[in-house]
Amino acid sequence: MTTMSGNLPACLTQRENELEAALKALVSERTLPLYRMMGYHMGWYETTGEPRIGSPRLRVHGALTLMACSSLGGNYADALPEACAVEYLYNHLLIHDDIRDGNSERDNRASVWWSWGPAQAINTGDGMHALARLSLFEARNKGVPTESIANAIRVLDQANLDTCEGQYRDIALQERLDVGVDEYLLMSESQTGALLACAVQLGAHASGDVDDSVSEGLNTFGRKLGAAIRVGDDCDVFWPAGQRDETRQGRLVAKKKTLPVAYVVESGTPTDRRRVGEIYMERVIDPESAKTLIEVLDAAGSREFSTGTISRLLDEGISALETAKLPSDTIEQLSQAARFLATPEGLDLPETENGKDT
Repeated sequence: MTTMSGNLPACLTQRENELEAALKALVSERTLPLYRMMGYHMGWYETTGEPRIGSPRLRVHGALTLMACSSLGGNYADALPEACAVEYLYNHLLIHDDIRDGNSERDNRASVWWSWGPAQAINTGDGMHALARLSLFEARNKGVPTESIANAIRVLDQANLDTCEGQYRDIALQERLDVGVDEYLLMSESQTGALLACAVQLGAHASGDVDDSVSEGLNTFGRKLGAAIRVGDDCDVFWPAGQRDETRQGRLVAKKKTLPVAYVVESGTPTDRRRVGEIYMERVIDPESAKTLIEVLDAAGSREFSTGTISRLLDEGISALETAKLPSDTIEQLSQAARFLATPEGLDLPETENGKDT
């Protein structure tokens, strides 16, 4: 997820200690080294099994689940099983992403597969997927009916399937150059947005009965936010404010498609399209080719188009919340979180249609 700028919104951090404790509780009594590998990926341990000293990472998906629940009048504690489920599913996907993409680093240290090998990393990721589903059954201890738990499992599994569909599209697009803007955004809404949509929907359902219009509005919001975050990550690949992130740079070297490139392919001059095509025909995009590519993107206005797209996507997501008639406090908190999450450090977004400067 993108390098974020500005002060971390309180709505994303106010229950971080409770969420972290709930996540740890699901593995704390399990002694097989497999669970230490999970804990390593989550940032709790070193490869030796020793506790890691440092602040926990921001658990975006779980935080959104708790926020959605409490802002809709529910008790955040009732949503902890759902928050843990969506966080464990997200981290299951990250482990598999690292294996598939060959990422040797995750969060500035060796990835799980780099430390223990692909076979054990696959097993670790699959175990976290199982924990995600098992976490939802913890809601039984709070008196949640079986039917509601089954519905939560359905929402979680559908989000996982939608994410897999997005990953399929992402891999398929890697083999093509003629990728348009709309096609790229559709892939991003599925690959990155489905699980964010799942997070806020599960939080809403944990708050009590919600009608279909609220669930649909939250689904649209999460998917638009996911696409906006993906475009923000794209901008961070080409125009980073600080140190380059190895995982994101790996996307460029592997010739993964990005919105700035899709914009040039779809709307650039014949000369620009030819230059981009020549670069992507190379075996890998080396630093010199990357420099040339960035020059083409700058000249074509790709950065301005991308930041404008982020603002538009955020507007569409927030408008979906307004159409669903969610409470104003809920809309404000989700909007604040969305603008923060989708804005990389050093990137200025145009003013949105809602009249709020991002």
